[in-house]
Amino acid sequence: MPQQDLVATLGNSTHHCRPLVPVSLTSFSSSSPNRFTHSAHLQRHMSQMNLNNVARLLASRSDSMLDRLIRVMSTSAGRDKTLCTLQYLLIIVYTQLSRLQGLRYRRLLLSVSRKLGAVMLPGETVVATLSPPDDKLSHVIAGSKALSELISDFRCFTRVFVETLDLYTWGKSTWNNPPKDGLIKTAVWGQIWTITLYQWYENVAYLASKGVLRGERFNTKQQNKWWVWSSRYWMAYIALEAVRLARVWQLKPTLTSSDDSAATKAETQAAEALWKRQMTVNLAWAPVSYHYSLESGALSNDWLGVLGLIAGATGFRNLWKQAGEA
Repeated sequence: MPQQDLVATLGNSTHHCRPLVPVSLTSFSSSSPNRFTHSAHLQRHMSQMNLNNVARLLASRSDSMLDRLIRVMSTSAGRDKTLCTLQYLLIIVYTQLSRLQGLRYRRLLLSVSRKLGAVMLPGETVVATLSPPDDKLSHVIAGSKALSELISDFRCFTRVFVETLDLYTWGKSTWNNPPKDGLIKTAVWGQIWTITLYQWYENVAYLASKGVLRGERFNTKQQNKWWVWSSRYWMAYIALEAVRLARVWQLKPTLTSSDDSAATKAETQAAEALWKRQMTVNLAWAPVSYHYSLESGALSNDWLGVLGLIAGATGFRNLWKQAGEA
């Protein structure tokens, strides 16, 4: 049907073809001169409604995310995983920004050397001294590094009290309900003792560095030795965790039986997911513990940041998921 016939059918006797607009049928009448104004008002109204809906949706999602974060941060494990993730993420940030800043200075020096080379006489020497940078990038680098160190300091402080109590709870629970497998039992008790020694040396080194423990025996040189030995016991704990996880994998049930119930399969899948998370965290921490067990270190800040971020984010991701299911 021609467009003018369609317009006539809608109740208007005119034979002029008019554009079809999303308004009421009466807007097609030649006696409605404000039809475009009405359409503009309607469009503005719809746009405002859409903006309001988007704002409400964003507010709802933000509130939901904050609720989940509060649930994660309400536990000592959740706080540590969150801060660990942030700490090592900041190491990556200030390391990469420092590299970018270094590239800028190299380009600047090359530019200066080329310009001087064009005007200097043979045998002349110029000694240039760069003043400390005071740009925005330098402030971001310094701030990121300071915040990362502050988070590390806070985590050490909380471990002085929280981890000590958690170790007592872990040892008591293992004593009352020891693992049935002999190898796992030996590995777990070895972990309890090694992590206890790790925590002891770290606590002494940390408190001495803050001036809580004083005297000649708590000097800086001795503190450095305690930090190193603390990390060596941590590395031993990680090695025992690898033994335990290997034995757990060897004893794990399979899903090959079609007669297993859905509940049993779900439980087995959950156990496998837990094993994978624990193995991921353990593999990430292994080189980090080796790095800190040497006085001169072994890893660059790039690797230190990436490995620490993997370990922290793996634990945080699981806690975040659990908080959403609660």
